[in-house]
Amino acid sequence: MTSNGSNGNPDSRKEEKKLYYHGLKEQKKIDVSKLKYVSLVIAVLGVALILIAAQSAKAPMAKISDVYGNYLMNYAVVRVEGNVVSVPYVSESGGKLSVTFSVNDGTGSIDIRVYSPVAEKLIKEGKVPFPGDRIEAEIQLRVRETYTYGMLQYLDGLKFISKAYSPNPPKVTTLTEKMANEYVYTEGLVTSLNNVSSGILMEVDTGSGRVTVLIPKVLLVIGNTPKVALGDQVKVAGVVYLYKGSSPEIVVRDLKDFTVVGAQQVPQVSLDELKDHVGETVSVEATLEKITYKSGQYLVTVSDGDVSAVLYTSREVLAAINPFQAGSGSRIKAIGLVGDNGTLKVSKFEVISPVKPELSRIGDLSSEMLGRIVVIEGNIVSTANVGSNLKLVVNDGTGEITVFIPGSVVRELDENVKGQLKAGLGVKVAGYLDEYRGTLEVIPYTPEAIIAYGKPIGGTTETTTTPSPGQGGNGTITLSQLPSASGTVKLEVKWEAVYYSKPNYLIEVSDDTGRVNLTVSRDLIPNPLKTGTGSELEITYDADKDRVVSIEVVKAVASPLLETGEVSSDMLGKTVVVQGTVKSIYTGSSFVKLTIDDGSGELVIFIPKSVLGDRTFNEGDIVKIGGYVTEYRGTLEVVPYRGDAIVKE
Repeated sequence: MTSNGSNGNPDSRKEEKKLYYHGLKEQKKIDVSKLKYVSLVIAVLGVALILIAAQSAKAPMAKISDVYGNYLMNYAVVRVEGNVVSVPYVSESGGKLSVTFSVNDGTGSIDIRVYSPVAEKLIKEGKVPFPGDRIEAEIQLRVRETYTYGMLQYLDGLKFISKAYSPNPPKVTTLTEKMANEYVYTEGLVTSLNNVSSGILMEVDTGSGRVTVLIPKVLLVIGNTPKVALGDQVKVAGVVYLYKGSSPEIVVRDLKDFTVVGAQQVPQVSLDELKDHVGETVSVEATLEKITYKSGQYLVTVSDGDVSAVLYTSREVLAAINPFQAGSGSRIKAIGLVGDNGTLKVSKFEVISPVKPELSRIGDLSSEMLGRIVVIEGNIVSTANVGSNLKLVVNDGTGEITVFIPGSVVRELDENVKGQLKAGLGVKVAGYLDEYRGTLEVIPYTPEAIIAYGKPIGGTTETTTTPSPGQGGNGTITLSQLPSASGTVKLEVKWEAVYYSKPNYLIEVSDDTGRVNLTVSRDLIPNPLKTGTGSELEITYDADKDRVVSIEVVKAVASPLLETGEVSSDMLGKTVVVQGTVKSIYTGSSFVKLTIDDGSGELVIFIPKSVLGDRTFNEGDIVKIGGYVTEYRGTLEVVPYRGDAIVKE
């Protein structure tokens, strides 16, 4: 049967086209399958051109004062241009590296942070900015409530407009504030050497003065640490930076600029041979006799047999002899440069065999003892400022004496110690005996020679009691018997307070016979989160070294948990526990300050870096902290003295 449809019949389809598209000319078909590839290529090229244009377009230049604290600029990318005004600070946390430096453009300052892996590249390629450099940096802003900083996200975003550097720097033998940001070099003998949080800090005796040198930590994290020791002769170049705005120091910006000329093999000579070594660095060993001061220098009289000599030195060098531990009669070693007249200008002292001075009764001191190191203890009768110096009149019940504290020592005193040098409060002082206009004076030449108790001394040195048989040694004694005790003894006491008197921690304890302050290592003081002031303690005490050996808690009293706004000045020295939210963070060279608030008021938490360890904080963290209450320039602070008393919730 044949179908009437047109399916399968080519001729029929042609007829249909004519029927439905009458009068139209049949067009050739276009293959559109290739158009999608063309459009894809055009799209890719367009995106690439946009990216190239975006990368070549510079971020806008901004004034720091316009962006700092401006929440509308949070996460904005801008360029800033200015002078580097800080030594680069490096941090290693969680295995990651970060570098921070500050820039000032004349309108304000901002911290610029560089994080891993850009930070490693910054150091390896020698592109770390140093004080005195002028830079342009493209940064992404982070604007917080009380702090704004910028992040350098790629190394090409940092450009040096100028560097504080010279291939032929001038030689200096001393530093002044006017040299700030100059590139200089010096050479001399290393007389002090310390590892600090910011790097390796040393003093160099140039023969005409003393120069402070810092090898910053940023140069040490990737690379070899220089091998330098006390007594080495070094040559060093770097930029002059004003530490805390007023203390000039040379900051090394490249380890190639620090050279140990040679490990100094200092020859030892006798006192009568000094005149034969003019212009040479030598060492002598002798017995310390007395100390005096004249025309800006300290004169140290020493002897060796029948021969005596006067050594000249600075207060900073003399401070290596702690008068609490080493008095007249101690065997010392002195290293220095022999001057034209055969006198030794000492740049380093070492105590070889100390003779500890005994506590003297003020009434027993006389002009026959001038220059000798003495230790006195009593209550302050009066205080007076004489220029930058401080005078105390101290009474121990046997007499009164003036304690003259030089201005250079006053400046180095801890603020808490200064605040406790008041009439009616107890103090212990070590220094040399001097006479001014017929009046005897004790002169401490180092802040370590002043212990301020912050409380009146209950008794006097005249009313000490000798331990009864069986006491002393390893026996238990009372506090009234402590001044005449020797060896290791035990004390059963109540814990009253804790203080810091640079460089020592002091705990104030009491029993039925009186109160005393004991020198103690901070790691021995009980954790204030578990045990606070008011607790009963058993203390093992080394009476010969005047230090606490161990502390056992007999009956614990918890430190009170206070609201941040409850901490008050009548709690000074007491342990407390506070909890709150971190509102702001300030990082200093040797400490971190947190401002926390639990809704009742802000409170400052002062954390020494020796206590902080590798802990880090962010704004918004909730922390619980135990410590003692202190006051700094009118502001109350809580100071944790143990790392385990710092808890992040």
